[in-house]
Amino acid sequence: MCTVPLALLLALTMGCGGSSTLTSSPVVSGAYEFAVTSNITGSTTLVEVNLTANGSQSSATGPSQAQVLSLENKIWYVNGVCVGETPGQNSVAATVTAKNVALTFNDGGNSFDGQGVLTGSAISGNYAFTNSKCPNLVGGIGIPPGSDSGGFVGNQVPALAGTFSGPLSLGDGTDNAALTLVEGNNQTLAVSAALTGPADNGTFPFSGSAVGNVMFVTGSVNGRALSLFGYVDRTGQFTGTANSMMVFNYETLATAGLLIKQ
Repeated sequence: MCTVPLALLLALTMGCGGSSTLTSSPVVSGAYEFAVTSNITGSTTLVEVNLTANGSQSSATGPSQAQVLSLENKIWYVNGVCVGETPGQNSVAATVTAKNVALTFNDGGNSFDGQGVLTGSAISGNYAFTNSKCPNLVGGIGIPPGSDSGGFVGNQVPALAGTFSGPLSLGDGTDNAALTLVEGNNQTLAVSAALTGPADNGTFPFSGSAVGNVMFVTGSVNGRALSLFGYVDRTGQFTGTANSMMVFNYETLATAGLLIKQ
């Protein structure tokens, strides 16, 4: 008969003719996109996050970690179609128990809960809520105003990279643009914008964050401060063109152009 000190049992996988295996709970972390689809309005809200895990808890808070945009009736809404009182101040919180995931999505002050299942790194599930102040939830037959339900799918996404080219309107005419994206450590993002147009000619640096599939950067063009919000759609499911980036002027929330990856 052999004996093993208790402290060594945590490090051994085989001893005394038997085995001991250590297991850990799944961890949800990294860059994710959650596609949230409403059964009531038919809209899809894309929740882009950089999740940080602390044990079974994961979270993303603020513009450098959580961004939201919605597509409803072929119209884009930066910050979401049901944004709350603090647009752009979004968050996502997740709690993992075995393979079950409880999530809270917060769109600028409007929040709702969902329940999902973790399969590998993907999360899929459903949500339902009532008494929302979202003006788009007008209700219907058997559906009280402020009520919504639907499903969501969350998948990890790769780093943002590459050059996207095409016409871009930044408030001073339409430029021929080439935006080169380089993602660094901790989802920092550097963008070199080469512009040729009626007023904007040259290469201008922007910097900020890669948030899931979203570029969120600031810079200036000919002394004019600009914030650019760009959604990268690798499959073309939402923009209609694979490997494209829909760019918005964040100050006006207007669409600036659709750029194609070269």
